[in-house]
Amino acid sequence: MEDILLGEMPVRVVAGGPLPSSARLSLGDLLVISGPYRSADEHERHVLETSGAGTWIYNASDELRFSLDTGELASVWLRIPGSVAPDSADLGSWLTAGRVEGQPAVAPGSNFDLPPGSVRWCEGSGSVLVCLTDEGYSGDAAVRSRLRIAQDLNVLMADGRYVGWCLEHPARHLSNSWTGHPNSLEDPELGAWLARYFALTDDVVFEAIEDGDGTPLDRLKELRADVHREEDGRPSRRILREVLDELIDWHAPAHG
Repeated sequence: MEDILLGEMPVRVVAGGPLPSSARLSLGDLLVISGPYRSADEHERHVLETSGAGTWIYNASDELRFSLDTGELASVWLRIPGSVAPDSADLGSWLTAGRVEGQPAVAPGSNFDLPPGSVRWCEGSGSVLVCLTDEGYSGDAAVRSRLRIAQDLNVLMADGRYVGWCLEHPARHLSNSWTGHPNSLEDPELGAWLARYFALTDDVVFEAIEDGDGTPLDRLKELRADVHREEDGRPSRRILREVLDELIDWHAPAHG
């Protein structure tokens, strides 16, 4: 097995499969989670009973938590960056990166800092969501690799160093925060809507809306109209509708 670097922490890749908990994409919170908790209290206890990156005191940081007994990966809590890669970017090439087999493990009790994500990119049909650190987005690497840590969820390495993560088929993992409805059936239309959502909700866009520019808000309303036009009982579609409704209602007062 080989070693990788998570931040400045050397990490062994040991034999093993992905986390048993399906990845959950909490769209309203911009989080991707895979862990044995279903409430804020359970999450806090889990963090206190594990080691690694992240702390219950500052929930703004990304988490990779490891067992205090074995040092093996126990959970993931990753924030989706608010900045969107330029239209000219194509980060889907990460899906062709070589795959590293196994699971990360640290010396039990180890703690470290994980470089935060800085930019996101979602392929137009919604096939993959890629989130990279500054180094991952701007740097060149001789060797790119990926390590699957949960269903459809991979951490990304450049020359053996962590530079971000990607979630394949993100629409299948849409959830209602803690409880969620992950592993829904393939829904190509929902995937394309989700890609539009990620492209239309950049931090810069929200600043423009607050400054009085109504065009970005109009585009979000167009997306909402498309989503509502196809209303049905599928939970994942309902999640996107509700997030759009809340987002637009929140920003609408800025435009009277």
